[in-house]
Amino acid sequence: MEKIKITVFADPVCTWCWGSVPVLRALEYRFGSSVEIDYVMGGMIEDIAKFSNRRLGIGGDIPLSNRNMHKAWSDASQIHGMPVCEHGFRLFSEEHRSTVPQNLAYIAAKVYAAKEPGKELSPKKFLRRLQEATAVDAALTGDATVIADLAAVEGFEPARFGEIMRSREVQRLYEEDKERCRHYEIQTFPTYLLVYKGVELMLRGFTSFDTIVQNMKHLSYGKVGGCDNACTKPTTENVKRFIEHYGAVYPVEIATAFAMQRISGKSAINTESYVGLPDVIDELVGAGEVLMRPRGNGFVLYAKKFYRGEPVAVEETSVGAHA
Repeated sequence: MEKIKITVFADPVCTWCWGSVPVLRALEYRFGSSVEIDYVMGGMIEDIAKFSNRRLGIGGDIPLSNRNMHKAWSDASQIHGMPVCEHGFRLFSEEHRSTVPQNLAYIAAKVYAAKEPGKELSPKKFLRRLQEATAVDAALTGDATVIADLAAVEGFEPARFGEIMRSREVQRLYEEDKERCRHYEIQTFPTYLLVYKGVELMLRGFTSFDTIVQNMKHLSYGKVGGCDNACTKPTTENVKRFIEHYGAVYPVEIATAFAMQRISGKSAINTESYVGLPDVIDELVGAGEVLMRPRGNGFVLYAKKFYRGEPVAVEETSVGAHA
């Protein structure tokens, strides 16, 4: 089968990486096993006290950096559509001044999962939960205890996870990731490296689903194309199936996966900003098939049969054309 590998250079704390989650999920949904997605950790902020983004006013003063970063995230959510916390943002403190622990945590999940193949542990599911806890729950995800708790939710044994995260192996792999970032001169997260039969194509910065697909078709000479079929039509039944497969989704994830047109000038965070989406959601909620709950400055949709009062784990396999 013709396949394109997509390497995402990212940081779990980056709001534009969080905002790119719907795009990556849509790629998995619509292309299935024709795409292989992996992540390279970039370590966005090694020390907030020494970091400097003058445009956003982030770096140096820690309380001010927290306030300005939260404002930047809130503004960004109106563009990318993934929710962020409304209150309580406290990512950095004198004790927790770096995003490196979150990067190490994802690498630790990969190492742990590789050592325990029979347990079906998913580093990608853990990464999403880590991103969500950071962005939406205002969790102090630079703290080792918080990281261990999040790992436990995804089936990792906390003590062992912490041991692996502190290991030389994980530190070495992180340094290798950083070296790959230097090699490709990565200065923006996310950045996408598309590889098809040894040929590379780089897309830097927040990138739309359509742009990535166009470049995939160009790179593969059309051999890896779209999967427009019955599964990708935005019918109520298909959207219900999509939500049930992943357990919990945000409206923008549905809109992206089913190519629902966004109304010009409307905020990406609002359900009514997408043509046809409010009707589908109203029907599913009205029928009792789906629960809609406030989450940060937006809403999340749960498959009712999986809802237990807490965010549910997500799957990473496709339910689209290649299911």
